[in-house]
Amino acid sequence: MSTNALSRLLKRWRDDYYVSELLAGLAKPACSLSALIARQLQRRVRKNGVTIRLPNGSPMTIARDSGIGLASLLFWHGLDGFEPYTSRILRSVFERSTNFVDVGANYGFYSVLGALWNPNLHVVAFEPVGEIFEGLLRNVQANSAVGRIRCENLALSSRSGRAVFFLPQSENKDIESTGTLATESWQSRKGSPQIEVETIRFDEYEANHSMHVDLVKIDVEDFEADVLEGMRTVILRDQPFIVCEVLPRKHGNARTLCEIESLRYQPYWITPVGCIRVARLDFERGNLTDFLFSPVSTQDAVLDNIETLFELRHARR
Repeated sequence: MSTNALSRLLKRWRDDYYVSELLAGLAKPACSLSALIARQLQRRVRKNGVTIRLPNGSPMTIARDSGIGLASLLFWHGLDGFEPYTSRILRSVFERSTNFVDVGANYGFYSVLGALWNPNLHVVAFEPVGEIFEGLLRNVQANSAVGRIRCENLALSSRSGRAVFFLPQSENKDIESTGTLATESWQSRKGSPQIEVETIRFDEYEANHSMHVDLVKIDVEDFEADVLEGMRTVILRDQPFIVCEVLPRKHGNARTLCEIESLRYQPYWITPVGCIRVARLDFERGNLTDFLFSPVSTQDAVLDNIETLFELRHARR
């Protein structure tokens, strides 16, 4: 019997009712076990430093000792391994932006991604923790983006000066990413180690570093209201899109919502099905903690893309 004839025979044989019952019954638990082993490996095996290829063809590098948790996610899952729905929103805005302000840049994932996604984008990255800031600098250098990403070892706030920053201890080599300036935070209540950081109002910073801000990303662990207050003049002037993490809190994030409403911005909850228009920031939302604050809005309950918002903002300008 020829190889082709044998192959055809086996294909017909595997479709036999009784044979398929036997093979499927054996294969399904084996497949489930393999998936379980794969998930465990991905959780437990970490990658210190990685380079991935972005959809636009650009290589993106997370340098050694500059975000091991982040590098591990990208190694195992690619670009969508880290905040996939938020990342897609930001990539859409990167394409239409000139200046991006990354508040709480951490190791610089979004700063670097923005610079690689749009070669004409200028980025200002604020990161107050010294050791994390050094990792941010290494990642900027590893991606040849020194000329387009300005890194500032500062925390944005509602006032300029010095402040106490609560920085929980980390069990891993990465510096803990949940540090905060919020004095009523769980970090403060649990007695996290304290460091002193330099703070600045963005309005004051921008007065000395003139720019038209198109996009802001804020990830500051319950301190976003102070950040927004400190950049109020620029927000009212430039009407940037703002992507912001808002964690569920007992205080209901009332102050952040008040800031957004006073700016006449509309909050949208970022989800797998699109951006959902919401009237409040605290509700049952699982691990989906990021919002798009938009200077324009429609009556649509769900936006599966944000092209309409760009058109509306452009018309307003």
